[in-house]
Amino acid sequence: MKMSTDLIPTSKQRETPVYLGATAGMRLLRMESEQSADRVLAAVSRSLSSYPFDFQGAKIITGQEEGAYGWITINYLLGRFIQKQSWRSLISRDHQKQDTFGALDLGGASTQITFVPLNSTIEAPENSLQFRLYGEDYTVYTHSFLCYGKDQALWQKLAKDIQVSSHGTLRDPCFHPGYQKVVNVSELYGTPCTKRFEKRLPFDQFQIQGTGDYEQCQQSILQLFNDSYCPYSRCAFNGVFLPPLHGSFGAFSAFYFVMDFFKKMEKDSVSSQEKMTEILKKFCSKPWEEVKTSHPTVKEKYLNEYCFSGAYILTLLLQGYNFTGSSWDQIHFMGKIEDSNAGWTLGYMLNLTNMIPAEQPLSPPLPHSTYISLMVIFSLILVAVAITGLFLYSKPSYFQKETV
Repeated sequence: MKMSTDLIPTSKQRETPVYLGATAGMRLLRMESEQSADRVLAAVSRSLSSYPFDFQGAKIITGQEEGAYGWITINYLLGRFIQKQSWRSLISRDHQKQDTFGALDLGGASTQITFVPLNSTIEAPENSLQFRLYGEDYTVYTHSFLCYGKDQALWQKLAKDIQVSSHGTLRDPCFHPGYQKVVNVSELYGTPCTKRFEKRLPFDQFQIQGTGDYEQCQQSILQLFNDSYCPYSRCAFNGVFLPPLHGSFGAFSAFYFVMDFFKKMEKDSVSSQEKMTEILKKFCSKPWEEVKTSHPTVKEKYLNEYCFSGAYILTLLLQGYNFTGSSWDQIHFMGKIEDSNAGWTLGYMLNLTNMIPAEQPLSPPLPHSTYISLMVIFSLILVAVAITGLFLYSKPSYFQKETV
């Protein structure tokens, strides 16, 4: 907020709206204690109200809203809501609707998938949203998987794996060989996401000892996804309906940050699922001391989890969301689009401020370059007409027809 105060002129601050949307972390807190969640929102609201802006309130947005706002953001920034124009379409008003990108969002506590299916029939009504944007109707599928963000998924995996230990040691293939960390059992069971694995253990702490085996890590992660039950024609996991994937997808937030780490490490794009698998096998097997030496600028609290995070992302995309090796190139990992962050926040703001019209403007705005070109042509025509008129007005009488 200090930065906003510095950037926005004093004369404009009172008319500048401020919105606060809280996501999965607060949804989890509300599940645990609604009173605690209300107290947090009240404290944040008091703080934001003290600034010289038009504070519009704070709310916890639903997972469905979070997914939809992310979808709106990337398609707005990519220009996918504006129809393609041609001279024929301008005359007939028959516009060509552009295909939209699907949105894949991965946070710490939840993950969302949102896209327009090829067949608009969505078997689970709770996963369907209707939008009318720029004169076009969109039937959007969206679902948010609470507790399947990368941080909460790791807690789930640890809570599941430690159940078979009787001596307080967990040999974990998702951490590098030589890596060790002590975890308090009370902290492990301190989130609603691990309640299904909670049991009385004969110790208050346990030690993680990394073994660095990607394939074993993936097998451990797979046990978090229940694919044994599906009441629909097809599902993602945990009995949640998922229509056939369609079109390109923008993957952002932790999807992007984790994949960008491996892209920079390899100094190359992660061109295929097979390539990413090979990178992870090699990376996870590296000794922890070697990893720290190779990445001195990365904080250890992030560095130690990249093996798990990479394996989790591949498992979620392939086994959870039903992408395949052949459809991998349809996933575009996005950090920024046109200097704006990919994520749900811009879509949230656009929705609250009604900045996306429901109907297409009658006269679509011209690109700046086209406008300049037309003005130059129009000016030349005016000059030509003026010269012709001057010539006709001032020509000698012998050029003019005699009047009989």
